[in-house]
Amino acid sequence: MSIDYNQKIPNNVNLADNKTLQRALEHWQPEFINWWQDMGPDGSQNFDVYLRTAVSVDPSGWAHFDYVKMPDYRWGIFLNPAEEGRKVNFGAH
Repeated sequence: MSIDYNQKIPNNVNLADNKTLQRALEHWQPEFINWWQDMGPDGSQNFDVYLRTAVSVDPSGWAHFDYVKMPDYRWGIFLNPAEEGRKVNFGAH
């Protein structure tokens, strides 16, 4: 599972295979930045903002969250690699 961090939305879920979703997400992200510029706190473009934004993902799948300047905010979509036979258990049976 490889990740191209140079894409507008870095991902490991083959986002390029779903052009409709990819275009929608790529359109929405800069609109969020524009909204923040219009509605966010005055002068906040240079503040470090903690948005629970993953700034990296280590090889074992754990994301590292950190502060970013608002103009540098961008999305990423990452799933942990699938494990054969792994089950997600929930609820009472």
